[in-house]
Amino acid sequence: MSSFIHKVKSLISELSAQNVSRIFTIATTSKGEEEPYLTPLRVTRDFAVAGCVIFKQECLLDIIELVDGAVDIVLVDTEKKIPLSINKQALLASDSIYLKRNTIGPVETGNLSKICFQQISKSATFEFKPNDLTVNSAWSFLSQRLGVLSGKRIAILGAGNIGSKLALKLVECGADVHIYRQQAHVGYQITNGLNLIKHENTVSNITFHNSLLSTSFSADVVVGCTNGVPIIDNEVIQTVKKNALVVDLGKNNITADAIKLAIKNKLEIYRVDVTAALEGFIYEMLKMRDVLNSSYGKKALSFCNIVSGGYLGEDGDVIVDDISKPSVIYGVANGAGSIKKSLSSAENEIIAKLKKEVCLC
Repeated sequence: MSSFIHKVKSLISELSAQNVSRIFTIATTSKGEEEPYLTPLRVTRDFAVAGCVIFKQECLLDIIELVDGAVDIVLVDTEKKIPLSINKQALLASDSIYLKRNTIGPVETGNLSKICFQQISKSATFEFKPNDLTVNSAWSFLSQRLGVLSGKRIAILGAGNIGSKLALKLVECGADVHIYRQQAHVGYQITNGLNLIKHENTVSNITFHNSLLSTSFSADVVVGCTNGVPIIDNEVIQTVKKNALVVDLGKNNITADAIKLAIKNKLEIYRVDVTAALEGFIYEMLKMRDVLNSSYGKKALSFCNIVSGGYLGEDGDVIVDDISKPSVIYGVANGAGSIKKSLSSAENEIIAKLKKEVCLC
């Protein structure tokens, strides 16, 4: 573990040297790999981001000690993917994450976000959901690569958290989605649930199959969504369409022989890249922070109230872009979450006065 911590230290040093907002991510996966690993440094015009993926809490305090104050923002995985277990390492006095618990033994709860929020004091800490970023990345790629999703037959092999979320997004776009899961009884329940959740006017459905090959048969796209188990093999490749797209939604979802067969038949293989989704999420997170810190809320003026940032206005409140320095007037709230379509003479006078005396219009 000391070797990994040394690598984390080097990565943080490289990240902290960047002249933009510096962001470090701490994530985990349900694959339960042997060793933790680093995620690459990505530098944009506005921020630089790098991070690590860990599978036990035992090294978390060491990472926090290195990262707190060395970066501007820490993004921590809020999804609970580490199973409960007993920590087998010798406890030190500094192991507060174990000693403060009310259990007899040192229990690994897998709650990374809670520990980070408790322990990090110098850097800003925010939660993020890597699984959702993976789903969004896959959906965005398929949408743009295929041009239109409606009518495409898409096979998802592995209907867990990620596969199920992707299935819902795809069927909502009109795709003909077929899913497979080894635990058939669970797969049927997931399928029924997703078909109930999708919009009632969505004609397309999600179909569950007991057979792997019937799932992938004649598919335009076959997606491997297992926890590192190679599920797309030679037989699966033989069942898809001649111009099918093969997607690895993670790691090691395709056997080596299947890759060779796909390449031999000139099939395109895509290994999902989360760069676009991660960067998009960071911009969203930074914008939401700015909204909550500066423009969200309600402000009383001498002649009216103004609201902005999504704050629900009461009947007659004026909706603006920023209550601290309004420059755009969107309208007058009707008190029910919408904008009035017609204004009274008194409300028009308020708008005129607001433009003249307050707004930077």
